[in-house]
Amino acid sequence: MTRYLLFLLGCCLSFTSRAQCVFRNAFQSTLADCSVGMTWLELQTIGWPPTEQWTFSVDFGPIQPFLSHWTQIGGKWRYAVPLNAGVHTLDLPGYTDQLGTEYCWDTYVFPTDLSVTPGDCGINLRIRAALDGALPSGALMTDGLRSAGLLPLAQPYTGLGYTFVGSPTNMSITPSLLAVSGNDALVDWVVVEVRDAAAPSTILYSKPALLQRDGDVVDADGDNYVNCPIAPAVYHVALRHRNHLGVMSASAHFHNVDPNISRHDFTGTLTGWYQGAYGTNAQVLKGGIQRLWAGDATGNGQLRYTGAGNDRDPILTAIGGTTPNNMVSNVYDRRDTNLDGVIKYTGTGNDRDVILINVGSTTPNSTRIQQLP
Repeated sequence: MTRYLLFLLGCCLSFTSRAQCVFRNAFQSTLADCSVGMTWLELQTIGWPPTEQWTFSVDFGPIQPFLSHWTQIGGKWRYAVPLNAGVHTLDLPGYTDQLGTEYCWDTYVFPTDLSVTPGDCGINLRIRAALDGALPSGALMTDGLRSAGLLPLAQPYTGLGYTFVGSPTNMSITPSLLAVSGNDALVDWVVVEVRDAAAPSTILYSKPALLQRDGDVVDADGDNYVNCPIAPAVYHVALRHRNHLGVMSASAHFHNVDPNISRHDFTGTLTGWYQGAYGTNAQVLKGGIQRLWAGDATGNGQLRYTGAGNDRDPILTAIGGTTPNNMVSNVYDRRDTNLDGVIKYTGTGNDRDVILINVGSTTPNSTRIQQLP
C-alpha cells in the first residue's frame, strides 16, 4: 500500500493508492503424470487467513473462489487439482474491505510430490477399520486365517454373489503378501465401495481389498491405499465384509489421487482422519474401538439369533445338526464368525455366541440391521 501526500492551496490532502496486490509465482514441476503423483500446489499462510472474498487463478485461467477449490491441511492450503509437469503460474489477488483496508497474503509456493504407485490415477483411499469377530481383545486383530494358510489368494466375494461395479482390477494377491506377519499381517478380504454423495445408495465403483491386523485397508497389490480409477469428486466411502455388517462414512468428502487428503477412520481412534458412520448404531464400540458388527453368517445384512433366516442355524447345520459338540476345522467359511478357521456351535470360542452377544443376550429375538443405504 502506497501513501501519497499532496499539497493543494496550502491544504494537506492525503489519499491511499492501492495496487492490484497480486501474488504471482511460477514454479517448475518435474513429475510426469498422476501415476507418480503429479504436483500439488500448496500455500503456506503467514498473514491473513482466507475468507469467502478470496479469489485465485491458475495459469491465467478463470478467476475462481478460493475456499471452493483449496483444502486446509495442517498449516497449508492445497489446491484440489494436481498439476501436470511443466511451469505454472498462480495469481492470488487481495481484496479491499468495506473500510477501504486492503488485505494481501504473504505466502510462498512449493510443489509437494505425492508417493503413489505408477498407474494409480483417479482417487486413492486411506481407510482404517476393525472387525469385531477378529478382535477379542487389545488393539490388533487376529490373523488366524492367514497363519493357518486358509486365506485365499483370490477375492471371495464374486463366489458369494457380490457383483463388483466398474470392472476393478487387483482381484487376487501374491503369496508374498501372505508371508507378512506382525501388525501388517492380513486378516481377511473386504470390499471397498465409492458411493454417490447425493444418492449414497448408488455404488459408483467397488473393488476388493484386504484388512491388516492394525486396521489398515490395503490394495491387493500391497499399496497402503486403495486405488479407484474414477474422477476426483465428493464421495461417500463404504466398507463391507463377508460376515460382518457393512459400514459407510457419515458424510461425503472430496477425494482425489492424494490418499491423504481425505482419510476415513471407522475405528474412531485416529486424530486428523474423518470419523463416524452413517446410520444408527452402525458399529459396536468395545475396548474404545469402533468395530463392524460380527455374526452375519447368512450374509443377508442382518444379525438374527432366532426366527426365520437366523444366523445361528447355519452354524449348527455346518457341524452336523444333531451333534452340536462337533466342530469343523481348517475352513474359510462365512459361518466362522470369529475368523479363527473353525466352525463351532458350543464350547470356548464358538461362533454362535458372537451372534447372541451382538444381537443382545437379554433380547435374543431382536434383529440388528446393516446401516448401508
